[in-house]
Amino acid sequence: MWEIITVLILAGASFYFIKKVNFSGSDDVSEPEPEPKEEEKPVEEVPDADKEELIEEGLLEEESEEDRGADRLISDAHTEFEKDNLREAERLLIEAIKKDRKNHHAYLALGNIFFKEDNWEDAINAFGKTVEYDPVNDVAFNNLGLSYFKVKDYKSAVSAFEKATAVNPDIKSRFINLALAAKKNKDNKLAIKSLERLTSLEAEPNVKHLKMLASAYEDTGQTDKFTKVLTQVLEIDPEDVDVKRKLARYDS
Repeated sequence: MWEIITVLILAGASFYFIKKVNFSGSDDVSEPEPEPKEEEKPVEEVPDADKEELIEEGLLEEESEEDRGADRLISDAHTEFEKDNLREAERLLIEAIKKDRKNHHAYLALGNIFFKEDNWEDAINAFGKTVEYDPVNDVAFNNLGLSYFKVKDYKSAVSAFEKATAVNPDIKSRFINLALAAKKNKDNKLAIKSLERLTSLEAEPNVKHLKMLASAYEDTGQTDKFTKVLTQVLEIDPEDVDVKRKLARYDS
């Protein structure tokens, strides 16, 4: 199918690009399979859908598809996406790219469709095109990282998540994504660094994130830091039996 799309867009030239993100509007869509020690999973994001309406509502009745600009086609594609009409949304996005082959909004939306369909390779290509034409698109970098995570390319996932956090460090969930990808990539130092950054950004201590950090310290043999963080957790929740048991093992 990808080859067909390529021919339609570039008329024979060699060109490839490639689920709804929050990826889909919720934080638990198509997440990586959890491991026993993982307490959170990569968090998916909603794409930037607030595109400018170029034509006032009600003026489209006599307008042919050929006359619609790329932005209008993208807006219509988002409407179809919300209705779960993925094929029509995809068709409209392809038309938008034919009109403006560097339109990063169209590639991002197309990547979201592929992701929703578990079509990871095409999603990677679409999000890759998004950041090629919009190199500061933090949503696309995060979604690209999630797609790489799905195909177990953890090194590439780490790179994408690092760029997402660098462009926009205000979205804390991305530091969790980076930590999980780094752990999968056997880079415990980066995983710890990411979790330390996450906890430092939080106005109020988050028990779940502190436990993730403590676990990372334990995995790397940093006992003092492990017990210190767990002690902090116990101060927040004195009735946490699991934390008490873990601390008791190191006190004995």
